[in-house]
Amino acid sequence: MPVSVICPHVSDAALRSQLFQSVRDAIKRWRPGFEKWQLTLFRSQSGEGWDLAISGPRFRKVLTLQGPLNDLPGLVSAYVDAVLANA
Repeated sequence: MPVSVICPHVSDAALRSQLFQSVRDAIKRWRPGFEKWQLTLFRSQSGEGWDLAISGPRFRKVLTLQGPLNDLPGLVSAYVDAVLANA
């Protein structure tokens, strides 16, 4: 299952790796097939929070997340879980 996570504003390699693992696990729970998924995470334009774009087969959603950088893997994983549970 190809999953790509693009996060240019996260410079910590360990945090990026943790973010990728949590996202991959969340997508695998809901969509175990061979679908291609892409998540893009940017610092929001307001400077507070993060903008998360989730793209998959016949699916696109953009969300704004609030929280510190170290909480991103858990936040993103929770939002992906919630979005895919209702998709």
